[in-house]
Amino acid sequence: MFQRVKYSIKAVIKSILPPFIYNISLKGFNKFQNRLSILLNKGFPAPWSRGYVEYKMRMVSRSLSDDDLLGKFRNREMLPEGYGYGLDERIIEYPWLFANLPKEACNILDAGSILNHKTIIEQSCWSNKKLHIATLAPEPVCFWQKGISYLYEDLRCLPMKDNFYDVIICLSTIEHIGCDNTIHTKDGTHRETRLDDYLQAIKELRRVLKPDGSLFLSVPFGKYEYLGMFQQFDLLLLNHAMSSFGPAIKVREDFFKYSKGGWQISKADECSDCTFVKWIIEAWQKRSVPFVVPTEGDLAAAARAVACIHLVKKGAN
Repeated sequence: MFQRVKYSIKAVIKSILPPFIYNISLKGFNKFQNRLSILLNKGFPAPWSRGYVEYKMRMVSRSLSDDDLLGKFRNREMLPEGYGYGLDERIIEYPWLFANLPKEACNILDAGSILNHKTIIEQSCWSNKKLHIATLAPEPVCFWQKGISYLYEDLRCLPMKDNFYDVIICLSTIEHIGCDNTIHTKDGTHRETRLDDYLQAIKELRRVLKPDGSLFLSVPFGKYEYLGMFQQFDLLLLNHAMSSFGPAIKVREDFFKYSKGGWQISKADECSDCTFVKWIIEAWQKRSVPFVVPTEGDLAAAARAVACIHLVKKGAN
């Protein structure tokens, strides 16, 4: 109801003011809202308000350069108090990945294009490695000049040979498999409700992974929710995903939960009632943040829990 009222106010103002004055007023309001959110939220922008993404990536970059913090992720230690407050789960997934990524890996597949960001691609760990990024459709930004190969393919049917990659990275991706992905591709054939197809994708990732190779996997976690664009996994779906991977010689399961105190390492059962921030789903679908950006009481940005899984493929005896 409140959301409809906000849109109605915007429509009324737009109908009253001349377009030129309206556009100036809107820009002024957005700047005011951003400054207010920074003031109210301890010096940083509220989730998805003006400047949020830039602030988040600065915090990600700072985390990736903090050896002590990466050690906490590697050793499953408590994170600093207030870590990641007001930020989405990328502030967990990226440092968790970098803390556990094998240095000796040469051929790496990013299954889902989670690495396709300037802050991430410029990290030194990618030097002297072959990095392939597989996603459904081209994105506005790419880094082919750095020698990165882009493959526009469906993870359920990959065109690579068996046992090719040393490492496969699939963060915040399999929950989208078989759901409505038209926001990414503008192709109506990608509006699906094949909710078990993530299992097929896991099997395909195993096929192209070398024996003793690592799969790094993450999903939004907590109470099961089907949100059109993706599914939030519960423990049942997560167990199905790991079972579909097949024999593994190493299984690492890490769970992180968001609260008013920020992100913290947790346990699966402690995350079981966590829910996803609903308003952002509609905003993503419309590719437009509301005129007045909503804020959750805990300042959550997206998922309130995330499961991070490291599987190592067991080779043939």
